[in-house]
Amino acid sequence: MQRYFFHVRDGEDFRDLQGTELADITAARREALRFAGALLSDNSEKFWSTGEWTMRVADAADLTLFELAFYTNDAPSLTKG
Repeated sequence: MQRYFFHVRDGEDFRDLQGTELADITAARREALRFAGALLSDNSEKFWSTGEWTMRVADAADLTLFELAFYTNDAPSLTKG
């Protein structure tokens, strides 16, 4: 089992200091999607106000393995004032 670290940036940096032991990179990708979905759902107002949200998944040496990025972009009809 390897330890994977799920670092989040949503206007602030939240470093995962403990990590999660998972079988392999495929399991880490599944966990990243599950965890990201839960965080975005639980903090939707902050996501919409910052407009950008990323999760960087790293190994124990802090080597980036992959990153998830979510962006908001309101349609022009919503931004006309």
